[in-house]
Amino acid sequence: MPGRACCVVGCFNNSTKLQAWNKTVCKIHKPLLHIDCPCLRPYGLHRVPGRAEDQDVRQKWMKHINRDGFKPNKNTVVCGIHFPDRQPTREKPYPVLFMGYECHVTPARPSPKRRCLQPLHQNSTTEPEAMETDVDVRNLENMPLQTCDVGTQWPDHIEHNYSFNCGNKPMKDCGTQTDQTPSVSAHNLNNKDFIFYTGLCADSFWQLLQVLSTFFSQRLNTKLTLHEQFLLVLMRLRLGLLFTDLGKRFGVRRSTAFEIFTFWRPILARFMREKVIAWLPGDTLNRIRPKTFHKNYPKATCIIDCTEVFVQRPKNLRKRSQTYSNYKHHNTYKLLYCIAPNGYVMFVSKLFGGRASDNLITKNSGFVHHLIPGDEILADRGFTIMDILSPGVSVALPAFTRGRKELSEHEVTSTRHLANVRIFIERAIRRLKVMSGRLQSVDEIVSICAGLCNLQPQLIRNSTE
Repeated sequence: MPGRACCVVGCFNNSTKLQAWNKTVCKIHKPLLHIDCPCLRPYGLHRVPGRAEDQDVRQKWMKHINRDGFKPNKNTVVCGIHFPDRQPTREKPYPVLFMGYECHVTPARPSPKRRCLQPLHQNSTTEPEAMETDVDVRNLENMPLQTCDVGTQWPDHIEHNYSFNCGNKPMKDCGTQTDQTPSVSAHNLNNKDFIFYTGLCADSFWQLLQVLSTFFSQRLNTKLTLHEQFLLVLMRLRLGLLFTDLGKRFGVRRSTAFEIFTFWRPILARFMREKVIAWLPGDTLNRIRPKTFHKNYPKATCIIDCTEVFVQRPKNLRKRSQTYSNYKHHNTYKLLYCIAPNGYVMFVSKLFGGRASDNLITKNSGFVHHLIPGDEILADRGFTIMDILSPGVSVALPAFTRGRKELSEHEVTSTRHLANVRIFIERAIRRLKVMSGRLQSVDEIVSICAGLCNLQPQLIRNSTE
């Protein structure tokens, strides 16, 4: 038995195929199965409305399903590919797509005449107008699918086997039912649009562009202006858009969009390391330290933590073992992130393999060279780094519970106070959005994103300044 199957004519989607799909390995999130990965299901199965108050909706469902003598029961379902929103919604609650028949909903409108393809003969005098057809079967793969609305005609010979496999052509075409991407220009964006596309407000965008113009030793030869190139790069970093999409938005080729991003990446990374990401002096830290630190950690200099970025599994076995994280159960890059008490990013390490420990990264990243006697570091339990710190530098760690049945009252209280202020490093890491890339360029991308975080609004607003 195939399980619950879609009742639409010619559709073979059912629950058994979904169960089989859940047990297959996801190509994007290997080695996770589809049931554990974040990928969306190819379709869902939705019951035909059966409640007394939904009789009007039920009748319209059956009218669209259009099967003579068919009486649905409580297990009758329709799969999601027949709904414009992939599921019944308040705006579009009825199945109208790929229904296996021609949708003649308006009786007053006559059906268009079908013209069949006539064979060409050597002495044929048929004019081109007489050779038109409603559907060119040879170009079906390149034809965009349209929403089956009132009056839309679907040819009888189109196959309606919408399998659960995302690689099948019908499922691939269903994803192309979108309008053409509009063009984007920095001069046409308001402040809200700037924040969405770049993460920066309009004033920060233009001021940063003005300062960056002094860092160029030579300009890129392209038809896009300087502000359009900068907007393209920030949209790539902020939204993770593909170069093909960026090329469509800015009216250039994909290769040109890639060349622009490759040209700007090292320039932005050098600017962020030299001008934006900086270790703040002690008097500045005392001035900007938030009130939440004054009672328990009045001398706190920085908060540190390590974060991991998912990457694809390398083909090289040695690199694969170096990047495999036992904590994430995935191949990752790992980096040390350090912020001031008010959230300002003061230090970002190079990327290490996910196998590296927190202590190893702290020791080899150059972080300890910025510390001076009297500094206090707020860290997690994994940072047992007292042996590599200079004399006079202290580390505040949560109480350890291994080998102990319970903590003392003082340890519980101090751990709670530390957790209340260490939460800011988690908020700062959440701001850092790093997209995947090649190994030799991810360090630059991390530096750029960390610097852009410093140009965003202040993370903690209740400072004494």
